[in-house]
Amino acid sequence: DQADEVLTSLAEARIPVSEARVGDVVAVGEAVRLRVIWPRRIVTDGSMPNNASVVLDATVDGIRILLAGDVEPEAQRAILAVESELRADVLKGPHHGSAHQQPQLLTGLGARVALVSSGVGNTYGHPAVDTVDLLAESGMRVLRTDADGSIAVVRTDDGIGVVTTGPRAAQGP
Repeated sequence: DQADEVLTSLAEARIPVSEARVGDVVAVGEAVRLRVIWPRRIVTDGSMPNNASVVLDATVDGIRILLAGDVEPEAQRAILAVESELRADVLKGPHHGSAHQQPQLLTGLGARVALVSSGVGNTYGHPAVDTVDLLAESGMRVLRTDADGSIAVVRTDDGIGVVTTGPRAAQGP
């Protein structure tokens, strides 16, 4: 029902819509490249809607980012099976950092920074302590919107930096 509402609103505003398909590559200027890597198939185990999330392998100004949507372990395993060479500098953690994760996807990308998007005081318990600990223990700097506010990843002379607006912003990059 929500998808129908969104499509109706977009049609009323005359905003074109296209379906993301695995293998599609979208370039925005010379600095941004998005490659659709999921969904390749319907995953009936776990949460079908979450496992149908669009997952993007993005490169922005030379920084590679995995935008993992809400995929859960079943889809995460399927992604690993077909994208065995997948790497990223930055991981946008799947499903708001929920407890339902495939550790090899989270820790096997070589990412130095993990971003977890979750609302303050959400009733789902996102992000899960175990997930945040796993990311941190694998050597990633973990930033969370519930604790750090808005987060921007920026290119620095040393590689990657972050800028935040939340209470932990005073701690520096």
